[in-house]
Amino acid sequence: MPQPEIFLRSYPIPDGMAAHAAAVEEDGWDGLLFTDTQNLSMDVYGSLYLAAAATSRLKLGTAVTNLTSRHPAVVASTIATLHHVSGGRAHIGIGRGDTALELIGVKPPSAHTFEGQLSTLQTYLRGETVDADGFASHITWLPLPDETKVPVDVFGSGPHVIDAGARIGDRVTATVGAEPERVDWAIRAARDARAAAGGNPATLRVGAFLVVCVGTDEAALDALARGNASISAHFQRNVTASLSRGDTAAVDRVSGDYDLYHHGLEHATQAATLPDDFLRRFCVIGTPDDCIARLHELIGLGLSHLVFVGASRDVDHTVRERSDHLLATEVLPALREPGHAGDRLPDTVQGQR
Repeated sequence: MPQPEIFLRSYPIPDGMAAHAAAVEEDGWDGLLFTDTQNLSMDVYGSLYLAAAATSRLKLGTAVTNLTSRHPAVVASTIATLHHVSGGRAHIGIGRGDTALELIGVKPPSAHTFEGQLSTLQTYLRGETVDADGFASHITWLPLPDETKVPVDVFGSGPHVIDAGARIGDRVTATVGAEPERVDWAIRAARDARAAAGGNPATLRVGAFLVVCVGTDEAALDALARGNASISAHFQRNVTASLSRGDTAAVDRVSGDYDLYHHGLEHATQAATLPDDFLRRFCVIGTPDDCIARLHELIGLGLSHLVFVGASRDVDHTVRERSDHLLATEVLPALREPGHAGDRLPDTVQGQR
């Protein structure tokens, strides 16, 4: 089984971006992905272009953007342009939308509407014609000769979005935490959906979005991870039927206290409400050996890629980047050792501060 691709999810902060992206590439990450939430961060595409100019190998994209505040045609044209100028390194991560929509008073689309948006994006990216309420709409300059289509990675926590991603997307990234049972469920759900749609489940790339912090100071690691852990827990609010009673209560507390303007911050109310045991099960936090062991177990379930996010966005950037560097040097090499890429295919196919 091929070694998994490993992406770092970071923040679109243009100041110092060239140096940051160059360091991420030097540290050996396969890709660098940014959030897209206009009321909380600067625009993502400025940082993507700065990162593209400063690197030569690193894949670059979003984790995630949405197709409501950004029309599918706009997303297709913008990301295909990045793909062109970066030499085929663009990678678009798509979700239903969260703070990017909530903070402009718009609710995320239904799973059915999202599926239509996703299909429209793929059609535009292929250079084909979209039926826009009877109007034939297409991007005239796509496809470009001798260039690949931008891969569409669908991020989802629930069965409906994972199903849509498996059928219409090019890959799926499960945002269900780090417990093997939950990740295994997501992998199987995605592959079953691909098979039910008449596709080959063996060709579907399924990954996981994980909060990962490495070090020896447990209290410091917990503080680094809490902001992003609260986001991931909040994403489970519509799928609590699959959680234990205790975890459902934890998710309910996070969502009940959720402050959208403090989304992903270490000192947000919702971050403080996360129980310690939930935090350590839902995230991958600990010494390098502990993290390597847990990540090897998850990769062994059949994951093709991993998207790691570490410290919260309000943590000092030097601390955050030092933490990411430690993760790259102490954990990534072990995940790429021969024989550790995963022991089986799914049955459907056969921190310091």
